Amino acid sequence: MVVLGQVFSLLKMFPKGADRGLYAGKGIMHGHTVTFSNKKTKRIWRPNVQKKDCHSDILGMSLRLRLTTSAMRCIDKAGGFDGYIYNTPDKKLASKLGVSLKRRMHAIVAGNPNVQPPEFVKRLPRPPRSLTEGAVKPQVEPRAASLAN
Repeated sequence: MVVLGQVFSLLKMFPKGADRGLYAGKGIMHGHTVTFSNKKTKRIWRPNVQKKDCHSDILGMSLRLRLTTSAMRCIDKAGGFDGYIYNTPDKKLASKLGVSLKRRMHAIVAGNPNVQPPEFVKRLPRPPRSLTEGAVKPQVEPRAASLAN
């Protein structure tokens, strides 16, 4: 029964290994595949998880982690593994492993004056998309003139 005026929130399901890896908030999604004849078949979309070795300069060790491809892109955008873990809020990390690594990094940086925290990397602006925003349009000679020569 649906009651008008209530706000419903959908909960995202996280796989069992999400606490032991870095999934960057990605979880399992449910839905339907719909054919041309409008038949609906139940379907599950799971996150794309890969195993990868990540080196941490602050911790001084390499870790073999389960990462989603989305987490790999986030690591690249943050300027490396240390920058991603150190500067990402706990809610976005969404894993026990990520939060524990972050706590260890903060403790090492606070206790050792020789270790510097990773800098927050600001993303570069996107290049212009249209020709009116500063790109130069290539000159094309007419087809009849090129055939005459």
